Amino acid sequence: MYSCTDAELGNFDAKDVNLNVPSNEYEEKLKVLSVFFGEVLKDKNALEELYSLAGAGGEADDIDYNLKNLFEDGINPSSRKASAIVTAFNNSAKNLRTTSENYINGEELIQFIIDNEISVLAPYLVEDFKLSDVDEITVSWWTEAFEAQNIALDEDWKGATKALKVPIGNSSDSNQALEEILTGEYFLADDEWAQNNPTIVLGAFQNDENVNLLDIEKTVQNLDANARVTSNPVALCNVVNGKTTQNLTVRMPAFRLEENIRAWPNANYIFLCVAHGNFTVGSGGLPALSATVNAPFQCHRVSRREAAIGRWQVTPASFIISSWQADSDNMHIVWGCTRTSSTVDYTGGLKASVDGVEVSENVKVAYKTAVELESALGFDKCFTIKNNVNEIDQGIGYYGGTRYPVYQFNRIRAYFTLEEN
Repeated sequence: MYSCTDAELGNFDAKDVNLNVPSNEYEEKLKVLSVFFGEVLKDKNALEELYSLAGAGGEADDIDYNLKNLFEDGINPSSRKASAIVTAFNNSAKNLRTTSENYINGEELIQFIIDNEISVLAPYLVEDFKLSDVDEITVSWWTEAFEAQNIALDEDWKGATKALKVPIGNSSDSNQALEEILTGEYFLADDEWAQNNPTIVLGAFQNDENVNLLDIEKTVQNLDANARVTSNPVALCNVVNGKTTQNLTVRMPAFRLEENIRAWPNANYIFLCVAHGNFTVGSGGLPALSATVNAPFQCHRVSRREAAIGRWQVTPASFIISSWQADSDNMHIVWGCTRTSSTVDYTGGLKASVDGVEVSENVKVAYKTAVELESALGFDKCFTIKNNVNEIDQGIGYYGGTRYPVYQFNRIRAYFTLEEN
């Protein structure tokens, strides 16, 4: 935790990142809402309901819920009873109206939630902190402008959000006036802070589930056509250890993140694209979907806690290549993750030595959405088959108790299984 001011973050021009920067009025209201939401959580029923929201979006280990739904319906999505948060929100607003000269207008804050679709995130709260032990809550607020500003200064920025602490237990500090909290100096909360202190974040978060990985352009070019023809890598691995490898199904049963890829406090939405053989380019320069171009999964959500502990994820796809045939001598594995207002143009390649013969190929991936490239690697067919058949360690061990070698894709790890069709 450390204190800072906007001025200490350096000069920043919103037009440089091409987004609409929320006004100071917007952020100030979001700050007020966040602190007031902490006040609401002094009601034990409201705090209990907040914990129950962890399962409302299908994610059992963290909270990621659009408060617009809660305040429009007034119903707890888990119990289908009247929302304790909405009730406590309205009661607290009435009490403050009589004691604080309308410093906080509850109706305006509710309308602000609805108009801006404000959500609450709490990546570590439910799993790491017992409800009965929470006597202080860190309330934090996120804006895309603040995130983009910091990424513009440091592309590897891990993320942080402005925050204040609100006592909600029975301590003497629990009666601290909201005005006093609001006028205090904010600090920056991040993953490390939230892992050690109960923390929630409010903001108008982008809907990463609507991002489409197929809005990309891909081309494949041979870097050394002569070497490719003379090496004939397919012929070298049609038989490995007595097993024919003419037609294979390639599966990726599980993968894991080595750390959070998306900046705090957002969850990681992971994309996978696999290409093998030749691409057919369709209209508009996009690849035509075919047996050689596949998007096994898009928008697979990995919570910040799962990434922080390196928990293996079951891949939401039965296969990544259904038929890896003898005339398809390599595959390209392309990973992406959502990021604020990101555009990436990347060229990477394959270069592998197979029985002393070197083959190479190049792939260009130009992202035109908010998906940021995490890794693009090429795998020679012989190289991959021999690794799996011979159980060759790639330097990072095997998956669980199996003998499947694990491969590194920047901050992602995965393993393959190969089945002859």
